[in-house]
Amino acid sequence: MGIRGALRNRLSWAKLYLTGKINPGYCTVCSKNVFFMKAGPWLRDEYFCSECHSIPRNRALIKVLEDQFPSWRELQIHESSPSGPASDKIQRECRSLVRSQFFADVSRGEFRDGCRSEDLEALTFPDESFDLVISQDVFEHVLRPELAFAEIARTLKPSGAHVFTVPYFRGRKTLIRARAGRSGEIEHLEKPDFHGNPIDPEGSLVVTEWGDEICHFIFDASGMMTTIFNFHDTSLGLEAWSLDVFVSRKVQHS
Repeated sequence: MGIRGALRNRLSWAKLYLTGKINPGYCTVCSKNVFFMKAGPWLRDEYFCSECHSIPRNRALIKVLEDQFPSWRELQIHESSPSGPASDKIQRECRSLVRSQFFADVSRGEFRDGCRSEDLEALTFPDESFDLVISQDVFEHVLRPELAFAEIARTLKPSGAHVFTVPYFRGRKTLIRARAGRSGEIEHLEKPDFHGNPIDPEGSLVVTEWGDEICHFIFDASGMMTTIFNFHDTSLGLEAWSLDVFVSRKVQHS
């Protein structure tokens, strides 16, 4: 039975409620009083909203947008690699949004199905184009993240910010699993690991498992100062490993 089927099955709901796998709360994504369902042990991807089917990192990202950037709906936003309920909400409610994907077969700056083809390591946007850049679980897959962070900073307006999620191994050193070879090929330093990719059935290679150096890395690459927001609040459906939301702000020079 799929997630939607399980959510409609009242008997399943009753059983889950009795085992503590369902709890009431408020979803920041659909802005409703809902039930949250723990459909499996990996809560980061298996703790669903009964209405919009968002998962915890979606809800954490929207919470940070609402708390830290309450006027986000009126801002100029670029979202890289949008996918899932939080991205759908941003698309519905932001008045000035550019969505981009890495389409290998589409020239940079061109569009496919309303989505712009961009490479985070070499963006085609002019300097200071956006108030916010958003990415969700993207930077573990970027081959040259130092270039991508620098490009995001370049395209942000003064005092703009990059708001993003990424799997974060708190208390551990960053692990580089793959890197770009001298001839442009991918050099694997660890056994290849792939995450799901909404536009590529083969998935996305995990390049970096980010640890405690991430904020220093971002600053060295881009000059941006990063704050990490972490959550555990079952009333908002926020319970899982790595619910960190990173806000890297472009420093405004006098």
